[in-house]
Amino acid sequence: PTFIANMMGRAGDVFYTCLPLYHGNALQLTTIPGFAAGFPVILSKRFSASRFWDIIRKYGVTNFNLLGSMPHFLMKQPERPNDKDNLVWRVNSAACPKELVESFEKRFDVKVYEAYGAVDGGGFMLGSYGRENIPVGTMGMPPDGVTGEIMDDDGNLLGPDEPGELVFHVKEEELEQRKVVYYKDEAASKSRIQKGPDGRLWLHTGDLATKDENGWFYFVDRKKDAIRRRGENIAAWSIERVINQHEKVLESAAYGVKSQEYGEDDIMAAVVLKPGESLTPPELLDFCQDKMADFMLPRFIDFVEKLPKSEVHRIMKRFLKDQGVTATTYDREKAG
Repeated sequence: PTFIANMMGRAGDVFYTCLPLYHGNALQLTTIPGFAAGFPVILSKRFSASRFWDIIRKYGVTNFNLLGSMPHFLMKQPERPNDKDNLVWRVNSAACPKELVESFEKRFDVKVYEAYGAVDGGGFMLGSYGRENIPVGTMGMPPDGVTGEIMDDDGNLLGPDEPGELVFHVKEEELEQRKVVYYKDEAASKSRIQKGPDGRLWLHTGDLATKDENGWFYFVDRKKDAIRRRGENIAAWSIERVINQHEKVLESAAYGVKSQEYGEDDIMAAVVLKPGESLTPPELLDFCQDKMADFMLPRFIDFVEKLPKSEVHRIMKRFLKDQGVTATTYDREKAG
């Protein structure tokens, strides 16, 4: 814990988290490291986008973590003249899109540090590790001695900028320490580490990413959230980031619903509007038309009051998928 605190913090820091303490982020990256290294730690019961920066200023916070939809919600708040009035020098983030990183840093006068790690990731991580010339929006690269790659569904390693599953090479001598065990789920436990066509063992993260020619990794989406539509594999986030650009939209979730006509997925989007705003599905589609490929345009659109989320502000799309198309859903193909 002390090592983590000193790696991410510096003398005089004040840490802050509004995430639940039973989650690895708040527990392992904020509270325990802060206590171990002697940094003050400020705790909030919950995330509040409207009060977030007031809390940061009141307690002199210098260092905090962002997860899930938190950065997006903060950017959707009305701009205030004191947005830059804070002591924060480091914001630790996971999977924040490149365009949001740049605008977030500029608006709040902070520096965002992206990294990657998962509780069920076998101990593998990505980060900048003190390297220079770090590209905007990258999750980083593995530490020295660790091999990370991008793999397709057949186990073949992909080239630069080709999206696929993020995997890490598991050495034979470290197999036991890298194993991930799920409670009463032997199949899921065994699926994490698999032997590839090259004979080597690979830990499968379940996350889609790309790797550039210099070895920097970039998050794309959760593999389970990828949408297969008429022969095209589509990252849900590539649809959501366009929809979320609309000035009347607060947030959105894109996901696949089974198509009776084609046997694969049709794209559905659940959209939450800002309070007091109104928008029609055709107006939203017109906005998206020239910002994404035609095959990415949602067929179904539902305007909803809120999206189902976990305690760490990740959208739980399984509930949206289970609900599927309802009587109030807009169908672009039937509307002509």
